[in-house]
Amino acid sequence: MPVFNGEKYLNTAIESILNQSYSHFEFLILDDGSTDQSITIVKSYRDSRINHIISPQNCGIEKTLNKGLELAQGEYIARMDCDDISYPNRLERQLSYMEQHPDIGVLGASMQLLENRRKTGIRRWPSTDEEIKIHLLFQNPLSHPVVMMRKESIAEFRYPEECKYAEDYRFWTVLADHTNFANLPDTLLHYRVHEAQITEKQAALSNTAARAARQHYLKSRFENITDEELLVHHQLAERDRYIELKSAKLWIEKIAELNRAKGFFQQEKLVQVLAMIWWRCCRNNRTTGLGTWGIYRSSYLSRVPLDRPHHAMIYMLQWTLNYTRFNKRR
Repeated sequence: MPVFNGEKYLNTAIESILNQSYSHFEFLILDDGSTDQSITIVKSYRDSRINHIISPQNCGIEKTLNKGLELAQGEYIARMDCDDISYPNRLERQLSYMEQHPDIGVLGASMQLLENRRKTGIRRWPSTDEEIKIHLLFQNPLSHPVVMMRKESIAEFRYPEECKYAEDYRFWTVLADHTNFANLPDTLLHYRVHEAQITEKQAALSNTAARAARQHYLKSRFENITDEELLVHHQLAERDRYIELKSAKLWIEKIAELNRAKGFFQQEKLVQVLAMIWWRCCRNNRTTGLGTWGIYRSSYLSRVPLDRPHHAMIYMLQWTLNYTRFNKRR
């Protein structure tokens, strides 16, 4: 658990680990040059499982995480943030799964979002290795604060220190060629959403870093991607409501064709994901109005069965209203 000026929620985070139903663990708490009361708070706990490492200066989370990987003695390494709350059965549940699935190197889970002490939703990701690796083309499908990793599977790798604010995303894109992933459907963590997490400037840097990680993974699978196609890919991943739909359609269908030739992913699974992305892209679009339905139906992906209804009349009305509002603002 890296800590930097985390005094506000630190007690709760620490106690959520100390009170786990599975108790045989080493609790590495790595203070990254805190200037508040974080060090004092950690020292107030008299528990032999805590190994408190203090850095005299702030080195950044990437270096702190890598120090944790180097110091960890266990067969498994669980991640934790100093403002979140692990459920009491988190370690027991994840350890049990890892023991039963020796091929899995990284295991995530679902998270309950917590904002101003109010539950605001559950963040879930695809569960299988194949689905996770397909989703990596567009986004980070593993919630970093609730992952457990098999030390043997990641021993040769470290978080990329040049990829600030998206170090986990880039880490997974590298590990994807070397181990298998999974996500438990179980909700095992309260993920705290609060104003101190990221500034506007940091959000912009995070977006840039995520683009770099995404580009690295995409180009490691498919060659000869143009700058224009890469931009469209980022817009799809970022759910840009003003993306040009005809360009989006051409690129999404091209991904399916490139994979058919290369065979990186199961074609049926990939097409299902692409069909959902195409539906979401058209559903949220604000630039083409009533014509959106026709553009959507012009792709064969519109005929791939999805796990949600296509309320054509509702969305045609929504598209028309969005298009009208957008053009009024212009």
